Amino acid sequence: MIAKKNKILILLDGSEDSEKSLDFIINSKIVKFDQIVLFFVLNPFNPVTKGQDKEVLYNDFVHDHGKRLATLYIEKIENFINSKDLGIELSHNIVNSKDNLQRRLSLGDIDLTICSINVSNNLDFIFNKSKVINYLMGTTSDVLIFPSDYNFSLEHKNNLILNFSESIKPKYFVDTHNILDIDKFSILYSKNDKNNVEKLLEDIDKNFQVEIFQNNKSNLKNIYNMNKNFNFLRQDIHKKNSLFSSMFISSRYNSLSNNKPLYFKIN
Repeated sequence: MIAKKNKILILLDGSEDSEKSLDFIINSKIVKFDQIVLFFVLNPFNPVTKGQDKEVLYNDFVHDHGKRLATLYIEKIENFINSKDLGIELSHNIVNSKDNLQRRLSLGDIDLTICSINVSNNLDFIFNKSKVINYLMGTTSDVLIFPSDYNFSLEHKNNLILNFSESIKPKYFVDTHNILDIDKFSILYSKNDKNNVEKLLEDIDKNFQVEIFQNNKSNLKNIYNMNKNFNFLRQDIHKKNSLFSSMFISSRYNSLSNNKPLYFKIN
């Protein structure tokens, strides 16, 4: 049987924050892939001010000569990746704006879109970064978003924490494990879902390490405290959040600000 090839798309805009995506996938080894698409957006999600010229490639000069400099930038990135001898296929797209992303994803060959962002505070998340996440939630791809200062340890195993829903089937764990190197799944469930989550547990392939906890702050804290030798990821619902939700339901902000990547999977 031929192993499935995983093609991942990495969003880049020339900023140091977006470049952290490369460090993450190459150094963490948590993402399973053999094909990379570098997707360079000439018009970034967050326009760059002149005070940031030293930090990013995108400035007034790039605005006038963007395509040429973006090509040079991509060549530099590709040379860096090729120097790692990963044995992968590499391609790129240079586009004018993020609005071209859905058009690219509509081809149906991308298994995972990866984006790195920097969340400075709650207001920054609500009025800036939540817009980025909402845009990605409008696409047709599974998405992995992680803080640009994410501290990943190769010596640790990987623990994905997810909230139970009836849409989660045994196949979910197979599909997730095919793209992410997950050692343990921790399922949080509401009190009324106890019977359903126990039935799911019976049907899951016994090769997967799965634990269940009632969803409350105490149990979540215990998961973190008892598994300090794990890198944690959180799964969130693949849907847009309203401004109201971003303000008052802050699970996405809490995860990113606490240095936990967010995984959004289309069920």
